[in-house]
Amino acid sequence: MRFSLSILPFCDPQSEQPYRRTFELCQLAESVGFDTVMVGHHHFLEGQISDPFTLLSGIAVHTTTLRVATAIFLLPLHHPLQVAERVSTLDQLSAGRVSLGVGVGWNPAEYAAFGSSLAERGARIEESLALLRRLWTERDVAGTGRFWKFPPVTVFPRPVQSPHPPLWVAGNAPAAIDRAARLGTDWLCDPVQTIDKVAELHDRYRQACASAGTVPSTVLRRYVWLGRDRATMERDFLPNFVNKQLAYWRVSTEGEAERRLFARIDAGEDVPPTEVAHGRFFGGSPDDVIEGIAGCREQTGCTHISVGFGGGLSGRPEAASSLESYEDTRDMITRFGRDVMPAFTTR
Repeated sequence: MRFSLSILPFCDPQSEQPYRRTFELCQLAESVGFDTVMVGHHHFLEGQISDPFTLLSGIAVHTTTLRVATAIFLLPLHHPLQVAERVSTLDQLSAGRVSLGVGVGWNPAEYAAFGSSLAERGARIEESLALLRRLWTERDVAGTGRFWKFPPVTVFPRPVQSPHPPLWVAGNAPAAIDRAARLGTDWLCDPVQTIDKVAELHDRYRQACASAGTVPSTVLRRYVWLGRDRATMERDFLPNFVNKQLAYWRVSTEGEAERRLFARIDAGEDVPPTEVAHGRFFGGSPDDVIEGIAGCREQTGCTHISVGFGGGLSGRPEAASSLESYEDTRDMITRFGRDVMPAFTTR
């Protein structure tokens, strides 16, 4: 099993080193055995990272073996030439430790601000992914597509990784899964779907890879709460967590079972938080988390899981605004490396 860390950066604007705590958490993650650290990408939203490559450059120079990745970068909004150059530079800076996780996003305001169209996002990401592969592996590449036109150019610096940095392609719709199979090196599965739905989507992805003649590889994102026991988690963490995530889950779930669940909530039924969150995260004691991960691996076949503690996947600014949140995240990173990871390195 490979374990990676999705992190919402901690920033203190008044400090001489505003991202010092973020770098410390990444150094800790590296020391306990995490494979990769991932940061998100959104424009015009407080608490989000509008320029993930700059932040990942800082993380790269503060670490030595930890890989760095975007999860996810809004590729349709940005010119593929600029993305190719920045990722190649980061690959050089990190000595070949970068992965580019991309997706299409959901916010019309971002598309409008960058002069793009949300309705064209699928076509845009398709064209950009194909260009990135060529720009990193070929010379004198010309843009002759629907959205990007440019004369023959060769991108410098060249990436360290061969044939190019890994491309993680996100999305759950059939078209997105097919895109991941054809143009990505990995499929990046979001933290919203239940494990039952993930298993169904993962089967679809494997079938798409078989049709495309590619090798399936999945990165699964999951929320994690790690503490003393399941009862503490259900009492102190789960109700507030479910309340904050409910609107996001409502618009992002894909399965009929989830839609029936929200129909019950809309009808006024008092559905307990444990039922609402079932299958969407790993939580409780280390043994509870180990059991959840083992079951997930058995059901889905996924062997690379990216975990987010607290606000690490939520993108909410309040999640990274206090010393308490920082200390909670630091403690969970430590405990996950000490108490959970060894169960999967010895099996």
